[in-house]
Amino acid sequence: MTPTNRKEELMAFDVICLITEWAPAVAACRESRGINFYWNAPENPNGDDLPFATERNYRGFDFIEASFYYEILRDQLPTLPRNKADAFLGCVLMDFGQDCPELPEDLADDVGIELPCDEIYYSMRPATVRTVLERMRAVPWAEIEQAAHDADMPSPIRKYDIRDIEHFLFIIEMHQRWLDEAARTGRGLIVLRSQ
Repeated sequence: MTPTNRKEELMAFDVICLITEWAPAVAACRESRGINFYWNAPENPNGDDLPFATERNYRGFDFIEASFYYEILRDQLPTLPRNKADAFLGCVLMDFGQDCPELPEDLADDVGIELPCDEIYYSMRPATVRTVLERMRAVPWAEIEQAAHDADMPSPIRKYDIRDIEHFLFIIEMHQRWLDEAARTGRGLIVLRSQ
């Protein structure tokens, strides 16, 4: 499947971020042989549905657009900022270009089964969360912003296309907030897609 087709296929989805205690999440995933531990959890009107996870939700379309924006911007970045940005963004954005890093799949690795890629955006055990935060802190964001302001970006095709650095950074800051919360509480992240 080409990246464009994949992008079109994934546009209409929501993102559910579980900031989770890692061992109970791995055990629940192993027991349900997938992520049905989340989808089948009884609803709790007074809080989170899973006792070991805090839930955050967001519109998934913006994640795809952020990847698309960075794919265009990436070609116009100097090598050093691009390499540092790739090391971080490859952990939180999908398909932003040739040779892009793979999203972490720590849950599948720790459970020992293949999980459906159309349902999991990325997953990070607590150690990976800390590593990804360090990569994020190493990105020269001021250089990225300046390059974005100087870049020749195509005009938006649809009214919700991300074609400006401010909107892109808003999405990146959301990933950062999730990572910060997980690191502060010693938890991992499981980011799910819901269509």
